[in-house]
Order: sequence, then C-alpha cells, then structure tokens
Amino acid sequence: MSSSSIFVSKLREQRAPESHLVRLADLVTLAENEPNILAICLVGSYAKGVGDRVSDLDLVGIATPEASESVLRQAYDALSKADVLNQFTGKHSAGGAFWKIVYLDFSSVEFHVFEPGTKFRLKRPYLSVWDPTDLLQTYVVDGEPVRHEDFAAYEYGDEGLIWELVDCIKWLSRGRNELARHHIQKLAAEMAKHKSGD
Repeated sequence: MSSSSIFVSKLREQRAPESHLVRLADLVTLAENEPNILAICLVGSYAKGVGDRVSDLDLVGIATPEASESVLRQAYDALSKADVLNQFTGKHSAGGAFWKIVYLDFSSVEFHVFEPGTKFRLKRPYLSVWDPTDLLQTYVVDGEPVRHEDFAAYEYGDEGLIWELVDCIKWLSRGRNELARHHIQKLAAEMAKHKSGD
C-alpha cells in the first residue's frame, strides 16, 4: 500500500472530513510539481490515531534552503480554497514559519515549514504525506510530542485568539471540559499580563 493510501485510510477511519482529504491531495500535487518541497508529514491527533471530525490537520513541510517563504505561500494558496473563518501566520522561535486556518465548516489546518538548517525535530508518531527521498526519518528524535495541556496561551496575541478559542470549543465538544477551562484560565492570565504591560 502506498503512503498516500495509508494516510487516506487512517484519516477515513477517524472520520476526518472529506475536505481534509482534498487538501492533502492538493498538497501532494503541489509537492510533485514544486522542487523546493522536500517532504511533508502529518502529525498531531490524526497521526496518533485519535482524531475526529473537528481535529486539526497538523502538517509539517521541509523546504530547500531559502525557499520556506515561497513554499509556505504556495501551500497557503492550496489550502485556502474553501471559505475561511479565520487565519493567521507567524514564525517559530527556533526557525520556520506557519499558517493556521479555520474554515467555515469548523475544520482547521496548520501548515508549518522548516528548512534543513533549523532546529526542527520530528517526534513519533507521524504519517508521511510526501517524502520521496526518505528525508523525514533523519529528523526523528525520541520523546513525546507536545500535549494539549502544554499548549502556550496567547503566544501570538490577539491575532491567534480565535484559533485558541476554537481549540477550546473543540475540547468542550469532546467532553474535555477541564482542559478547556485550564486553557481559558491561562489565556486570561496572559491577556492580563499583556494589558498591564501596555
């Protein structure tokens, strides 16, 4: 079974929306025609096998040196074809950049791009979406991926606030009320710090 068949099968088992499968197919088509994209993988809930209808499509791309901005823009163009509720972009402190998009159907996508010289490391589990040279395995390190409980609050200020509140709504819809309350409390504390620092 091909890697594309594997990740499509795994997402369907987890009731991922068809819009996610379309987005993945569009990204594979982009990668096949864009030499600056070296690899793409899926991480997060779907890679762990615990995703559902409203889980984020958490994607990581590896770009050739000096091409991350171009790759990120092309990926955004491929991912923003549906009606968008909210979106924002930013940079990682360790290098790399991202787009986060929430659609009107309440599905959402994160696309992170790193270049070979950044500090990005990949933790299992992950699913290969596009990796013709088996590059992803060279980034793998031991350790646990970040948990929802450890998500930073208000990291991107007001620009990222809708994204974080949508996360809380998703957690509440799954009965993870304590997680949602905990994150809202962290948000309130960070927002208060930000206001007092103005």
